[in-house]
Amino acid sequence: MIVVIADDFSGAAELAGIAAARGFKAEVQTRFEPHPDVDVVAVDTATRLLDEREAARIVGETARQIVAAKPAWIFKKTDSVLRGHIRAEIEAILSATGQKESLFIPANPSKGRVVAGGRYLANGVPLDETVFANDPEHPRRSAVVRELLGNAPGIHTPDIGSTEAIRLEIAKLAPSTLPAGAADFLGELLGSTAAKMATRRITAERSLLVCGSAAAWETDRATQMKAEGFEVIVLPDESDLGGVDEDWLERARGVLRVKTRLMLALGNPRRVRSTSELTDTLVQTALRVSEGLAGLRIALEGGATALAFIRAKGWSRFDAIPEGMQGVGSLRPVGVADAPLLWVKPGSYPWPAGVFA
Repeated sequence: MIVVIADDFSGAAELAGIAAARGFKAEVQTRFEPHPDVDVVAVDTATRLLDEREAARIVGETARQIVAAKPAWIFKKTDSVLRGHIRAEIEAILSATGQKESLFIPANPSKGRVVAGGRYLANGVPLDETVFANDPEHPRRSAVVRELLGNAPGIHTPDIGSTEAIRLEIAKLAPSTLPAGAADFLGELLGSTAAKMATRRITAERSLLVCGSAAAWETDRATQMKAEGFEVIVLPDESDLGGVDEDWLERARGVLRVKTRLMLALGNPRRVRSTSELTDTLVQTALRVSEGLAGLRIALEGGATALAFIRAKGWSRFDAIPEGMQGVGSLRPVGVADAPLLWVKPGSYPWPAGVFA
């Protein structure tokens, strides 16, 4: 068994999807539950939005539970643009496993994200000059990886500009070193372990995209999804939890019934409420809009949005389905009859072109 520890649900789903596409039986879990027939377990600790001390405590406790189950190895999934409590969480895992150091590769060359001269670049733009400089929870005000990590002598972060550079680092990886980083790193670690399976896209009559990611909205997700045939509806500023106007809800339901593709988004709300309250409002609205509809795919964009949705449904274990989509986790809740197909993706990069065709 291989275990991935992620700090948000979309990251866990993304990596479980990579494992499934490479032929592994993979699950996403919100609490660690080892099963003998599962090859890869991606655990969401839901720690990105907590304070650093609490995040480290939860990750350390989770890592100790995982170590007791004797996994083949552990991978620490981190946000590809270095949001969250990366140093503290890696150090908590090192303490639990007894490993000496970590090889940290946050670069995703397949998506134009590299580390050059110790600086993180997204499509050639320094991180602190992208939309992530103004992230509401973890603003990235520097492109220098060492500055973003803080004092972390046991964490080695090499320059990475290509997939081949990742492979060269893997060739030197020792068992005493914890691998940590983004999706491309895990994909290369798993690549030599199992052949890639043939994949089949699962069809759905209707698609509801729930976008709670500020980064996605700022990078014009609405325009992308309109080109994919979606009608985009933004929650009204005055909506309260569970209090969206019934006429507004009926209009949204009508779009999903007739046009079959609907994107619900927060847009740029007036910040009269906390981010978590806004997310809860969006999720509760999505649940009401989709209630009773069969043949449904629900696409969840943003880790906090995805976690709020699955918590509202009371789901904690998910089979990863090998649909072969880069960066998107395809999931079904374990043991839930007639559950919708879930597509889960971080908000920091776009949906693959034509994925909803």
